Amino acid sequence: MILSKSFLLEALPYATYTVSGVTLTPDGAWDFVAINQGVTGSIDSRSIEPGQLFIALQGAQSDGHKHLGDALKKGAVALVIQASKKELLSQISSQDLTNKLVIIVPDTRAALIDLARCVRKNLTCPVVGITGSVGKTSTKEMVRSILREAKMPAAVSFKNYNSIYGLCLNLLSIEPGVQAVVFEVGINGKGEMKEIADVLRPTIGLITCIVHAHAQGLGSLEDISFEKRQLFSNFSSADVGIIFGDQTVLTDIHYAHPIAKFGFKTKNQIQARKVHIQDHGDNKFTTNFVLKWYKEKSPVAMQGNHGSLVHNALAASAVAYFLNIKLDDVVQGLQKFQGFENRFEAKKIKGSRSILYSDCYNANPESMKAALAAFEQMTAKGKKIAVLGDMLELGPKEAYWHRQIGRFLYKTLSIELLILVGERSRAIAKTAPVTMQTHFVKDWQEAKTALEQILTDEALVLVKSSRGMNLLSLVKEITE
Repeated sequence: MILSKSFLLEALPYATYTVSGVTLTPDGAWDFVAINQGVTGSIDSRSIEPGQLFIALQGAQSDGHKHLGDALKKGAVALVIQASKKELLSQISSQDLTNKLVIIVPDTRAALIDLARCVRKNLTCPVVGITGSVGKTSTKEMVRSILREAKMPAAVSFKNYNSIYGLCLNLLSIEPGVQAVVFEVGINGKGEMKEIADVLRPTIGLITCIVHAHAQGLGSLEDISFEKRQLFSNFSSADVGIIFGDQTVLTDIHYAHPIAKFGFKTKNQIQARKVHIQDHGDNKFTTNFVLKWYKEKSPVAMQGNHGSLVHNALAASAVAYFLNIKLDDVVQGLQKFQGFENRFEAKKIKGSRSILYSDCYNANPESMKAALAAFEQMTAKGKKIAVLGDMLELGPKEAYWHRQIGRFLYKTLSIELLILVGERSRAIAKTAPVTMQTHFVKDWQEAKTALEQILTDEALVLVKSSRGMNLLSLVKEITE
């Protein structure tokens, strides 16, 4: 983003500007040296990089205004602060404020959104929004791989920055000359998608699927579907919505704009046929299928055996179709996709030949079953161990969904040992096979101790839970 004077006046017409402690009116002098350089935004003083704009947000747990000095010391060239907090500038040394721009606004959250809106308004390329209950990040990363293969310059959202704040920061980081923008967006509560859609204004919107995830904040499957469909709320007849065509909760809806469908049934424009997993030995797998892409077809062989691979590949292929990418580039991009961190990612356990599969970014009943099914197909010379943590935000039926995972374990009888982390996960044991030796622990530290006591050389370990259980700390502690 080029943070020019005209851009700021357009985005923040109500702002006052301060340079080295001197307040300027919007039509006053503009002597900030770095103002015409490319400047990206950050809301975290701990990870800010030199040359960035720091937006101080006031949240329920923390207040960025307490870290203005830290942000400047780490190289921030400009600050956006709330008018009610401007007295905190007096606590910063004049040396740290020299040649730094301070933008004073009534509400920093609103200012961040306004800056992002201004960037979006000036985009002329296709803008893709990817949402859904599961598969958002993996689908987005598959699209990234396809874009790379097609040599199409694009802005693709960073990691899982998919909240309203993440969306705004991703918009602020867009470089000139991109031919497509592809952003993942996620929500936890009602009304959030409408706000996101009003900022992003996608021209292509994708809903990967609807499952029981964030049900506590979103409600029933029908409620979740409604909230996700708000991604399309500003669509015109020139925009395209892409949905999983095998789910009636998405298809039995009247849409006032064009809709494309992907899935495994023949009614979909983008389909997968002849799906089969090929075992190449040493736990190396490819998932093979024939991609039917409107009137074209092509065989695809993707790396891995996770059950979500084909689903997400179809979703990514649908996005690519409406970006006018050639089928050959789509196929090559899918085949070069190697997964994403902590999505069934293989890691070597320290000091042994054991392998751990980290799938602890998030969890819901469907993703838990998919991970267990993929794990079941693998062979181990040592023990097979599953470390399963609580699935969070499932609402009043959370005990039922955990018991369902216990029942599913009858399909994964090669797992010898279970470590169940958290109070909710105890319900898994109530319906799990009695042949599986089970250990109950309360947190990741106890899980680490239990795992180290039962770990054998050349074991296979699956770690799966919701992110809030912090099992990623366990993974980081014991893997290389």
